[in-house]
Amino acid sequence: MKGKATKNPIFAFTTWIRRQPPKMKAFLATISGMAALLFLRMVVEDHNNLFVAAEAVHALGTFVLIYKLTKEKACA
Repeated sequence: MKGKATKNPIFAFTTWIRRQPPKMKAFLATISGMAALLFLRMVVEDHNNLFVAAEAVHALGTFVLIYKLTKEKACA
């Protein structure tokens, strides 16, 4: 089973990321974020809809956090 898990490309990639020094991880995160923003800039034509969708997801996350705080008294 162990040999099979190492052949999984996602597992190999995450293992490679974990072995990188913190500066390299920060660099990769910055480059990934910039690439995601560039991709969205090229793909999305009506940016107002993107803003509304982002605000809806943000509101949903806030409601989930409030629900969790009222039920479990912790946000962990």
